[in-house]
Amino acid sequence: MLGLQHVKITPKMLRLVSEVDEFKGAWSAMENHTTSLQLLGDVSSFGRNFKEIASSWQDQPLDVDLLCRLHAAFTGSKQVSLFKESSMALQVMKGDSLLGALDVASPAEVRNLMPRLMSWTEKALEEKEFHPLFVIAIFTAIYLQFCPFEKGNQKLARLLVILLMFKAGYGYAPYSMLDDLLQERAEDYYKALTHTQKTLATGKIDWDVWLEFFFELLKAQKDKLQVRIEKGGSEIANMPGLSTKILKLFDKHDRLSMKEIERYTRGKRSTLKLRLGELVEGGYLMRHGKARATWYSRV
Repeated sequence: MLGLQHVKITPKMLRLVSEVDEFKGAWSAMENHTTSLQLLGDVSSFGRNFKEIASSWQDQPLDVDLLCRLHAAFTGSKQVSLFKESSMALQVMKGDSLLGALDVASPAEVRNLMPRLMSWTEKALEEKEFHPLFVIAIFTAIYLQFCPFEKGNQKLARLLVILLMFKAGYGYAPYSMLDDLLQERAEDYYKALTHTQKTLATGKIDWDVWLEFFFELLKAQKDKLQVRIEKGGSEIANMPGLSTKILKLFDKHDRLSMKEIERYTRGKRSTLKLRLGELVEGGYLMRHGKARATWYSRV
């Protein structure tokens, strides 16, 4: 099913994976000093929320039951999802334009093979015989060949990449989603999937095209986040100390009133109003309510 004997590790793959791993290490060090993360604004808020979701299942085994529960959660269903009963082609879109469609596994094949794929992924990530990014890349390609649910397969695939990366120690993954990047690279995404499917049908799968595409995507993901961090670093250097002190309060508080901020920072009310106004205008905080009922939250 996986054709791992046909995986060839090219110099390009090694370079891309090394760059992603280097950023992984830098991020781990930076998470101990969270002020930089405050300046990621909406990305930071989404990342924290996504990490809470990921943490809740991080120690659970990767199996079909978990997959079906995740699909239900991310499609808004109140009941655990079931595998598809009919097959629809996998449509790859760029905006409103259809780039192409790919055949997918039958319902019977999904029921037979999906448990094996989940079991292999769990075992491979635990035993670490393969680099985790190779495991996640191969899992994603096969998952997309299966498309196990009636709808939402590609959305869930993107979320699974983030969740699996987080599970494998890539703590930054929830702070940079793949949706926009995949839209930018939609043609390459479709070509890589098509190549994988065609060679899979021959019985001698060629992983090179998909793996290089996938690792380029992960590099673009970390590059995008790195730019935001570097921009945030320069802003921190020029930001008044009281402003960073205010931002840090929101590590532990979802919402704060002016009276609470004044108590925690011991700053002058007039200066706090000025700093808070700057943070709201800069897109770091949101102001709610009016007059004495005013309170603040992180964007």
